[in-house]
Parts: sequence; C-alpha cells; structure tokens
Amino acid sequence: MSLEEKLSTEEKRILKTVKKYNLTNRELGLVLKQPSKSNVSNRTYNHSKTGHRRIGILSDTHIGHEKFDEGALIHAAKTFKRKKITDVYHAGDILEGMSGRDGHIYELAQVGFHQQIDYATELFERHFKGIDIYGITGNHDQWYKKKNNGGVCVGTELDHRLDNFTFLGEDEADVKLAKGVVMKLFHPGDGSAYATSYKLQKLIESLEGGKKPQIIVEGHYHKALYMFIRNVHGLEGGTLCGQSQFMKLKKLPAHKGYWILDFDTGKRGVENFSPTFYPFYD
Repeated sequence: MSLEEKLSTEEKRILKTVKKYNLTNRELGLVLKQPSKSNVSNRTYNHSKTGHRRIGILSDTHIGHEKFDEGALIHAAKTFKRKKITDVYHAGDILEGMSGRDGHIYELAQVGFHQQIDYATELFERHFKGIDIYGITGNHDQWYKKKNNGGVCVGTELDHRLDNFTFLGEDEADVKLAKGVVMKLFHPGDGSAYATSYKLQKLIESLEGGKKPQIIVEGHYHKALYMFIRNVHGLEGGTLCGQSQFMKLKKLPAHKGYWILDFDTGKRGVENFSPTFYPFYD
C-alpha cells in the first residue's frame, strides 16, 4: 500500500495543496502532523504555585539571523541557573524564519527550516538543562506555516524534539502563575511606534475590564520596558538579536537582553513586583 493510500481524506487534501511546493518527504511529514487550523491559541495554562515566584523571560531570539547573539542566550541560561530559576517563558519569534522578501536570505546565518530548528534544538538542549521553557510563536516563526501555506509549526516541532520545551500557542497564551495571578504572553504583528511605551500602553488599555491579566509580556518590538497601568504589570520583552539592517534603515533600536521577574503572591494576587532587565552589551 502506498503512502497516499494510507492517508485520511483530510491528509490527502493537505498533501494535494502542498505538493506543488516541492517539499522533502520529511517536510511533508511535518506538514501532515499539523492541524489545518491552530488548536492551541488563546488557551490558559495552570502553572500555579503559592508564595514567592521567580521566573525568566526571553523574547525575540531570532535564532538563524546573523545578528542572533548566541553568547547572550548562553549568558541568560547561566544567569537563570545561578538564580535558581527553573521556569522560563518565551514571548515569540524563537526562530528568524524565511520571509521570502528580496534580500532576506543574505541576513541569515542558518538558511531554511532544518538549519534553524536544528540550531535552536542544540542550544536549548545543551544550555538549558534543568530549565523548563514555555513559549509562544511569533510572526517570524509562523512564516514556516503561513508562507505558501507550508504548514510547518515551529512550536510543535520544538515541543516534539525537546523534553524541556512546551509550546503554548500562536501569538498569545495565558498562564496562571498563582491564585488570582495570570500572565499573558503576547506577540503582535504590527509595526513599531514613535514612542517606546506607546504599543504596550495601548495594549493594556485595550484589555477588557474584569478579564485583564495581572502581568503581560509583549514581544515583537525588540524593546525593553516596564510600566504599571490599570493594575497590570506590563513588560516589553527585549530581544537577543542585534539591530538588523531592516531595523537600522527604519531607525529602530534593539534593546538586547532578558528579564527576571521576582514577585510575591497572596490574597490580592500580585503583592509586589520586581522586574530586573539584564542588558547584554556587544
């Protein structure tokens, strides 16, 4: 019996759609393993613990880009271990991806899905032993799924490959960290604003009353910032990728570094909150 004869009707439909993109057998297998629509978006995960919490925050690593800073990622892993952090949350754009725009391929140190995912797997496996990483995917990761309807999900593949990586969803996820304490990871898809604080402020202002998280971590903009408005502790997640030529031409800086969040939880939810940004200088 041939491979196609073993497939379900839905799998045959997907295979017919993607055949024209000349994928390898392994790539076809990855596509067929993915749901036709995301089933992991907008979910709430229960990671509740009582008392004091200390967690690590990463965002916009862009593994595969020539400006991705491997040393900064290793520095973050060492700091997390020194601070006895076992839970790290990633706010998206784990990989650089393949945009298809003219000239983008010349910005890459690792070209294509396999080189980038293999590199990321090696880094997280080698340097984050004893640390659980929970991540969402951003627009760069999703290029592998959405460009030409390729269907490959970076988050699902990392989850399959790594014992210490858990995929939380595309674009956003809510994580219950304690009773009455929810942290939202969010990765938007629009452009930067003139003022560094504007995008985070507007995001928090847009949240529906009564359903706001107590903590929100926003990726995508490569900025580092903390603000407290509407009783929400808001952070821009920073990046571990230096300023690309694309960003330079648009006069956009890259705030390279990572966060550690210390806070106590109690009857009022977050009782106190101490965010520390660890800038990484070239």
